[in-house]
Amino acid sequence: MPRKDGRLTPQEQRLAAAQAAVGDVSEAARRAGYSHRNAAYTALARPAVAAEVARIQQERLFNELLPLAVEVHREILLSKTVPAGAKVQAVKLAYDRTLGLQEGADRKPLEQMTAEELAEEVRRIDKRAAEIAGGAKVIDATIVQDVDVLG
Repeated sequence: MPRKDGRLTPQEQRLAAAQAAVGDVSEAARRAGYSHRNAAYTALARPAVAAEVARIQQERLFNELLPLAVEVHREILLSKTVPAGAKVQAVKLAYDRTLGLQEGADRKPLEQMTAEELAEEVRRIDKRAAEIAGGAKVIDATIVQDVDVLG
């Protein structure tokens, strides 16, 4: 039963921590001591519990995973055995995620673009969407998944 002051109960705190860790409601419910999975679903639907899950996940992302990713990125760039193509992809990723934040600032509004410029914009957006979808690449408007980027 949720507290009237909006704070999480100890069981809800355990559920939020477990859900953030495993991402599976059934397993999180078991770890938090819920006897029924439906009760865990109900608890996770509460804004305060959902916000706590998101807070824990974001904290973990910034405090644990991002530093690891940066170190792996550094190792890729410094390695003598990593293929040049993988290094180029690593550099591009870093630039896109940092310097690329200003991308599009000098673009014309869509309504002022020619048909060719609109087609190019669609290709750019498709390529970006594919990259976000897991490192896929767009080649002639066809999505192709990378296989063994480092090998």
